[in-house]
Amino acid sequence: MAYADQIRRVKDYIRLPLLYNHWYVAGLAEEFDTEPRAKTLLERSIVFYRTEAGELTALQNRCLHRSFPLSEGFKEGDLLVCRYHGIRYTPDGEIARIPCQDRLPDGRKLRKYPLRELGPFVFIWMGDPEQPDEAAFPELGFLADAGYRNMYEALDIQGSYLLMQENLNDLTHFAYLHKDSFRIGDFFFDLPAEVKKTPQGVWCNRIDSHPQRAIVALPPQIQERVKSSGKPVERRDGGMSVSPGVFKGYAPVYVGAEDDPGREVYGQYIMHYLTPETRTSTHYWWSISYDYAIDDDQYHDFYRAHLSRGFAEDKWACEHMQQLLDNPTNVDRDDLVIAGDKAGMLFRKVMLDWVLAEYADVA
Repeated sequence: MAYADQIRRVKDYIRLPLLYNHWYVAGLAEEFDTEPRAKTLLERSIVFYRTEAGELTALQNRCLHRSFPLSEGFKEGDLLVCRYHGIRYTPDGEIARIPCQDRLPDGRKLRKYPLRELGPFVFIWMGDPEQPDEAAFPELGFLADAGYRNMYEALDIQGSYLLMQENLNDLTHFAYLHKDSFRIGDFFFDLPAEVKKTPQGVWCNRIDSHPQRAIVALPPQIQERVKSSGKPVERRDGGMSVSPGVFKGYAPVYVGAEDDPGREVYGQYIMHYLTPETRTSTHYWWSISYDYAIDDDQYHDFYRAHLSRGFAEDKWACEHMQQLLDNPTNVDRDDLVIAGDKAGMLFRKVMLDWVLAEYADVA
């Protein structure tokens, strides 16, 4: 089946090949210490550990001798020791010692994956380790900006990451999937919306100018200040999948008209990170970075719990869809396309562009 045909139906779309020439989240920085730890990312087993100086390294998780998992070994200083025959590897993946012989093989080394730590996250380049595309790293400086406070959570989804990407590019499900958590009603369908394909990806956005609804996610003290100002209020909920594994959302609340020199902005970045474990299982993290009330712990804890409940519903929906798509007896799979699918269908074309860029030889 040609890739262009493969994006037409969900059951075929989620079987697109995995994309390696991108940056993905490997985990939370706090997950990794000096003890070897294995993770499967894009169907590759990788071992992570920190050196004595705290530098994180990521190597292919197999001894070059007999493919014993190095994550089952142990540290000897900064060397990683295979538990099977004691072969030692440096943090760069080079063989440092083979106990049963003096000669070391020429040119043999483990694959080392480029990493970047930013804020609470560790990102990994899954493509050619000698040529990581630094320009492709998403603009996420707010994760390490002291002017923002971060909240985040790690989840695992027993479903394709592409199901979750479509969920994130679909703003119409809020009124029903999240009716018990975010409590958004049918009014959501009447809000001004824009969906457009740009050189960077598919941008989807909704604008709510209702004075009460627009400020509902802000802390009570800010809500009262906004109400007493008498100024117009507007909340925008927009976002874009900037890579196969990163959805970057921005949901600011504006207080005051656009031409008001004293216009206030309460900004928050709503981030989703999707790293395939396999084609039918996903490592998932979400984070919120906001620049208001950053010292209010009570608000922070309340808002985090509120969002956690809602994003768990997205996980729940994707897992149910994957179960049906995996069922071989479910043969009636012609998809109904509705108006709310516009952003998701446009994103499939972006995915197709990425696939063709990486697999041009077989396209």
